[in-house]
Amino acid sequence: MLWIASILCVTAIASAHWLASKVAKQPDREQVRWASFGGGAGIAYVFVHLLPELASHGQALSKAPGMETFAPTPITEALLFLIALAGIMVTYSIDVLASHERQAGRIAGSLHTLHFAAISYLYAYSLPSLISTGLAYGILFTIAISAHVLLADQTMAARHPAIFRTRLRWVGTAALILGLLHAALFHPLDDLHLAIATAYLGGGLLMAVFREEIPAVNRTRLGWFVAGSILMTSLLLLALTHATH
Repeated sequence: MLWIASILCVTAIASAHWLASKVAKQPDREQVRWASFGGGAGIAYVFVHLLPELASHGQALSKAPGMETFAPTPITEALLFLIALAGIMVTYSIDVLASHERQAGRIAGSLHTLHFAAISYLYAYSLPSLISTGLAYGILFTIAISAHVLLADQTMAARHPAIFRTRLRWVGTAALILGLLHAALFHPLDDLHLAIATAYLGGGLLMAVFREEIPAVNRTRLGWFVAGSILMTSLLLLALTHATH
């Protein structure tokens, strides 16, 4: 059951890579609606699940054997937030370099592609462990990440259609498959590695939600934004009541 669910979730995320270019061709009104809905859902996921999860794992990490000799408790509790900050810094830096690709050359483009692949890989690699803590969390993670991938890829498909069509969506799909295969061969992840992966992914997701996924004020449909936020919040709270941890 675990691996069937994992395969279905990875397939859903991979499909977002292939739907992005089609979504980019939809009428502007439809794109604004779904962007508003997705932005609201993304905000809810960050504040109701992601940040509390980082805080919870940080407290657990500070109580792990030997951690007191490694660093003071306040620092170990903040460690995952520092990793999330690193995720934000790396994601933003690569995006800046890629946007100046003419000056930076092929290296920036290669870094952007490699980071894109690494993020997709980590999504799939961490999925089975996440699903094992609760199927509902795995499904909601898949929904949030699929929406994130769809919106991010949609922007990339509009800006660089040839590169996206010939390279990036293939790289993203291949990385998802490799990540799931790695998880199958070396499962389960221990809590520390899962927490680190979650923190790094969370940093990139935070950056994407606040910088890309929330539409500009003059392009937001407030009703759709609120609906997305309420729906995701309700589903997360429902999942929390049935969590196994």
